[in-house]
Amino acid sequence: MAIDSAWFYRQLENKDASVRDLAAFLGLDPSSVSRMLRGERKMSAEEQDGISAFLGVPLDIVAMHRRGERGVSGFEEDKTPYEASPGDIRGGGPMGKMFGRDDIIYRDGKRMMEKDDGTLIELHPAYGYMAATITVMPGVDLTAPMDWDEDWGETLYNA
Repeated sequence: MAIDSAWFYRQLENKDASVRDLAAFLGLDPSSVSRMLRGERKMSAEEQDGISAFLGVPLDIVAMHRRGERGVSGFEEDKTPYEASPGDIRGGGPMGKMFGRDDIIYRDGKRMMEKDDGTLIELHPAYGYMAATITVMPGVDLTAPMDWDEDWGETLYNA
């Protein structure tokens, strides 16, 4: 997909910044940044991180527009709680607080989460990377023993 150039230029305009300002922040030549924002050259991961920090926009939003996506697609299941069964080795009952995308705090171009005591911890760069890449169909228990006499695909996809 092509880069959403218009979005990047709007973000610069909203920040009252120029391509030259962004280039200086990234330590790149302005013509290189201009070609990148027009889609004439690829944006590296480091450049994407820098643009996120410069614009003060969450990294996943910059990545979405880098790929030219204008909306969210696919399945999203934020904050799906895990309920332990009574015989669970963890002692039964809910596992405790689950964190999702809405709990992320963006500060100084970094993604953080607040612990119960109020301290902020920086999230690993891979946090959330695989979100919504798989959907488990209702009624499928991935921890249940497999019935090898039945086709596994039938069990997983047609439960």
